[in-house]
Amino acid sequence: MDIQNLETQYLRAKIAYYEGNPIMTDAAFDVLEKELKDAGSKVIEQVGAKRKDFDFPHPTAMLSLSKLQTENVDGVTDYKDEEFKMWFAKREVHANQLNASIDHMHYSPKFDGSAINIVYRNGVLDVVLTRGDGKAGKNAIDRFRQYLPEFVEYSAQIVEIRCEAVMRRSTFEAKYADKFANPRNIVSGIIGSDDIEVEKVADINLIPVHILFNGVHQDINKSFKATNGYSIFAPTHNGVCRPTVKDYLYIMKYMEDFRKTCEFQLDGVVFALPSEYREIFGENEHDPEWSIAIKFVPEEVVTPVIGIEWNLGKTGEFTPVVKLKPVQLAGTTVKRASGYNAGYIVNNKIGEGAFVSIAKAGDIIPEIQTIHNPGRLDPLPSTCPSCQSTLTFDGIHLMCQNNDCVGKIARKLGAAVGILDLKGIGGKTIEPFSQDFTNMSDLLVNMMRLIKSNCSFSLSKYGLADDSRSFELFVQAFKNIKSLTYAQVILIQGYDGIGRKVSEQAAREYCGLTPNYASIEKALVRKLQEPEVISHIKSVVSELESLGITIDKPEDKKEETGTVYVCMTGSPKPFGFKTKEEFISKFPNLVEVSVTDKNCNFLITDDLNSTSSKMKAAEKKGVKIVTYGSYKN
Repeated sequence: MDIQNLETQYLRAKIAYYEGNPIMTDAAFDVLEKELKDAGSKVIEQVGAKRKDFDFPHPTAMLSLSKLQTENVDGVTDYKDEEFKMWFAKREVHANQLNASIDHMHYSPKFDGSAINIVYRNGVLDVVLTRGDGKAGKNAIDRFRQYLPEFVEYSAQIVEIRCEAVMRRSTFEAKYADKFANPRNIVSGIIGSDDIEVEKVADINLIPVHILFNGVHQDINKSFKATNGYSIFAPTHNGVCRPTVKDYLYIMKYMEDFRKTCEFQLDGVVFALPSEYREIFGENEHDPEWSIAIKFVPEEVVTPVIGIEWNLGKTGEFTPVVKLKPVQLAGTTVKRASGYNAGYIVNNKIGEGAFVSIAKAGDIIPEIQTIHNPGRLDPLPSTCPSCQSTLTFDGIHLMCQNNDCVGKIARKLGAAVGILDLKGIGGKTIEPFSQDFTNMSDLLVNMMRLIKSNCSFSLSKYGLADDSRSFELFVQAFKNIKSLTYAQVILIQGYDGIGRKVSEQAAREYCGLTPNYASIEKALVRKLQEPEVISHIKSVVSELESLGITIDKPEDKKEETGTVYVCMTGSPKPFGFKTKEEFISKFPNLVEVSVTDKNCNFLITDDLNSTSSKMKAAEKKGVKIVTYGSYKN
């Protein structure tokens, strides 16, 4: 095999994983890592993924874990108990040489999330770091500050609380399952995104897994106090067992059962020696010698395909859902799996009679892993069931090109329900309104007029019986709208391809401010600059304001005469300062924030030609970029 090619794949996969956009399954990554390990490659010793914005050092190196992968052999799970026994035996010999005896171990679920390090200095919250490359990480304190205790009472000068950032399955399924493969991906995306979305951060939970005082590991059960009163923290579900194969096998089977009902994703079990042995055994460059992770077998089953179902989306694309003979997978009955797009179905001849292997992506979304044999490929749908238009197929996408298609409009209205946060209104409830309303702004104006008239009105035409509970919920959802941003007004028009970023910049332009359309597709910008589009949106804004809805207009950033909020990148050494701390100490009015913070006035850098993510974010958000020298002057 081409080892260099495998190493390149490995590093790309690792970077994509830490950015929340994995390019391969966990099972495939583990196989790739094993191949490289067997080949003697050193690339697997790299912790995390190195990026330019990982510039906040961890007080103590934040390493990965040594892993054992369990396997399914002829239908029976091989828990690798012999390997575990050998791992522990080596540590036991070392302990005996020190006249010590290891009579117990700690165990805990291996939560499948994003590792972060919460650091307190002299009792005050200092930074919240991603793992990064293990030595330095990205500071995400602006995302988590309001959810964490600002002060803690510990005697140690530096306290590190290592956590897994995770999301409850129920939250993921209710809010994010339509856009993300699994909770881990959305959590990683929220933490790593340039934009801070506070309402999404509130959906994250932190599970403490280690605590260090001045770099020394502590017993987390005895030492961790910060959970009291802070809902962001979740229990660890850890325990103590004897270091025997019998106890090891019992815990593994117990955790496999727990995995089926646990509200957070699990992908294994972590075993660790007691805290008093951790300094004795120490760490290598990649992982601690006192702990090991045992990974569960990725659950995958084979089942026949019984048909294909086609769903129309808001862009007009028909996406396939593969209907399966019901099968048990990871504690649930699976009847459907994603078919990706029409081209995937045609090229793989997926239809009745095909057999497919399916696995849950991150234990949540069923995905087809392998097609074992082709089935009967039925002809693709030729006409749109909503508008009877002829569909087009380009080899990948099956599309309805009719912009007046009521089915497409219904999906756009459904998407706008989420933009306006109309609680209690689902896709089926909003669908009948596509008969009379081509976008949500028209429906919103109509509903507000009816509500303001104080006269009784009927929505029975749309399936909402007068005086019914569903009628009451529908009307109340619109009554609850007190204010909207200018960008929301643009978004609810339902223009194809128009998302949040371009809407926010267009809102600035409409309000006489300078927009920043960098990295935004020019065709989308031109669409929102058409005179008739601008005229229509401004008339909608005026209408909504006349109906009592406040429209929050974007404001231009202004440099503060007092406090100045800055983000710093690169090194200030070429400009006469040893450290960033020395630089900031020279200017008492400076407050360091993330470049994505809405208050950020300046990005201070050592290189105006840098292409780092912070520079790109500053350019995108219109933050002024200066060097340490020019700011000093």
